[in-house]
Amino acid sequence: MSPICIAMFDIVTRYLIREILKSSGATVLVLFIILMSNALGRVLSDIAGGELPYQALWPIMLSQSVNIFSLLLPIGFFFGIIFAFGRLYKDHEIVVMNACGMGYLQFYKPVLLIIIPVFIFNAYCSIWLNAQTQSAAQRIVEKGKDGEEFSHIKAGQFNQSKSGEHVFFMESIDAERRQLNKIIISETTRDGMFLETAKSGRQKIDESTGNLFMVVGPGQIYEGEPGEKSYKVIEFEQHGILIEKQGKIAKRKLRDHAIPVDVLWQSPRLEDRIELHWRIAIPVVSVVLAMLAVPLSHMSPRQGRYGKVGYALMFYIIYFNLMVFTRAKLEAETLPLVINFWWVHLFFIFLTLGLLIKRNGGYRLMTRVAGR
Repeated sequence: MSPICIAMFDIVTRYLIREILKSSGATVLVLFIILMSNALGRVLSDIAGGELPYQALWPIMLSQSVNIFSLLLPIGFFFGIIFAFGRLYKDHEIVVMNACGMGYLQFYKPVLLIIIPVFIFNAYCSIWLNAQTQSAAQRIVEKGKDGEEFSHIKAGQFNQSKSGEHVFFMESIDAERRQLNKIIISETTRDGMFLETAKSGRQKIDESTGNLFMVVGPGQIYEGEPGEKSYKVIEFEQHGILIEKQGKIAKRKLRDHAIPVDVLWQSPRLEDRIELHWRIAIPVVSVVLAMLAVPLSHMSPRQGRYGKVGYALMFYIIYFNLMVFTRAKLEAETLPLVINFWWVHLFFIFLTLGLLIKRNGGYRLMTRVAGR
C-alpha cells in the first residue's frame, strides 16, 4: 500500500473516531441525565418517607451514578456507532470510502480503538468500582438508620415505637441521639404486660437479618397483670428488644452488589458466583454490541439517517432479556454455571458474522465492500 493510501486511511480513521465519539458521548449523556433524574426522584421519595436517612442522599446517588454509567456504556456506544455510520451512509460518505478501497476492515479499526479503552473502563466500573461505591452507600444507610428511630423521640415524655408495640420514656438523650438514659419501657402481649426499667439504652441493627433492636441494661423487668398483687421481677445486665423488622430480600440484594470481587471469587455460594459472572458479562456486552453496530448500521440510499434505530433497539432488548433470562436460569440451577452468559455473547457474535457475510455478498468478509 502506497504512503498516500496509508495517510488517507489514517485521516479517515481519525474522522470516524471523532464522529463515533460525538454520537456516543451525546447518547450516553442524554440517557445518563434521564436515568439519574429518575433515580434522584426515587431516593428523595424514600428519604421523605423515612425509608432512608437524609445523610445517605449523596453516597446513594454516587453509587447509582456508577451503576447506571456502567450499564449505559454498552448501549450508549452501540447507538452512537449506529448514529455515526447512519449519517455517513445518508450523506453518501461511505460510498466514497468504498470507492477508495475502504471496507469493514478499515471501519472496524476506529471502532476498536475506541471500544478497547471503553471495555477496560467499563470492566473497572462493573467489577470493582460499583461494589466499592455500593458498599460505602450501604454503610452510610446503616449508620443513618442506626439513629433513625431515636431521631423522632423526645426526652421527658412518653414515645411510641414505629411498630406500635412499645411505649417508652427516658429522662435524657445525648446530643447525637444515640444513647438513652434512665428508661421506662412498657409492652403488652398475649402473655401479659411487661414493664422494664433500665439505666441506659442504645440502638443496634443485626447485620445478618437487618432487624432493629434496642439494647438496654442494666435494669429490671416487672411481669404481671394490671391490678393484680402478684407479679414477677427479673433483673438483667443487658438484653435486646425487637423494635422493627427489615426486608431481608432488599438487604440481600444491596449486599450482593456491594460484595468485593475478591470475596465473590473465593465464595462457594452459587449466588456469589452468578454475581461475579454478571459483572464480567457487562463489559463484554459493550464489545459485542460495538461489533454488531457496524454491519447493522448499513442502509440503502433511500433510507433515513435513523432507519436502523428500530432494529438496533430490538436487538438490544433481545440481548438484555436473554441476559436476564440466563441469570434467572442460573439462579434456578437449570443451566450449568460453566455456560453462564457466554452463549448469549456467542449468539450475537455469530449474528454479526452473518450480517457481515450478507453485506459482502458471501465473500471477502473483511475487505472491500461493494456499495449496495
